[in-house]
Amino acid sequence: MGENAPEGQSGGVNISGVIGSVGGDIIGGNKIVNALDEALLPVLNAIKGAPPEVRPEAEAKLAALKQEAARGKDANKGVMEKLVDELVQLVPAAASAVGAAFATPFLGALVGPATKLLLDKLGRNK
Repeated sequence: MGENAPEGQSGGVNISGVIGSVGGDIIGGNKIVNALDEALLPVLNAIKGAPPEVRPEAEAKLAALKQEAARGKDANKGVMEKLVDELVQLVPAAASAVGAAFATPFLGALVGPATKLLLDKLGRNK
């Protein structure tokens, strides 16, 4: 099997050689962003139920949280913790949604150690 990407290929997946049966998804790029959007949808819904004057700032905090989480294992725990704190201060109802989102296997696997910190902070990791 080839170890190198074909000439001119700048990214993506290169599968070569004889392939039998493969199952599951290959996740990267847009798929991670879509999965993050889906996992954090309950948080967005909590924000939509907040007073109109705090929504724009809360939505900005959520966008920054998604951006940091998309960094995966390289996500900065301190930045994520600060964003969650600020988001929950703006929209207290978002606390349970954030806890539920980060308790999902997807976010737990994506963000790694930051997940435990956030769940401990939100009292969801007992």
